[in-house]
Amino acid sequence: MSSSTVRVALRIRPLSPQEHLNGETECVTQLPGVPQIVIGADRAFTFDHVFASEVGQEQMYDDSIKPLVTQFLQG
Repeated sequence: MSSSTVRVALRIRPLSPQEHLNGETECVTQLPGVPQIVIGADRAFTFDHVFASEVGQEQMYDDSIKPLVTQFLQG
């Protein structure tokens, strides 16, 4: 991530079991190689980091929160 003051990470929420049963599909697409998503067909948004729906909590913490905690504790 960059060294800006505010960083924004986004996690694409996986579909729930009920949503799968209802035949629903994801409306958010993550673009490969860039921290950007597309909603529907024409709305693109860029973030500092984008986590795919299959990424677990531990990896999210290690990639986005742990460095902040380390910097905070180092002063």
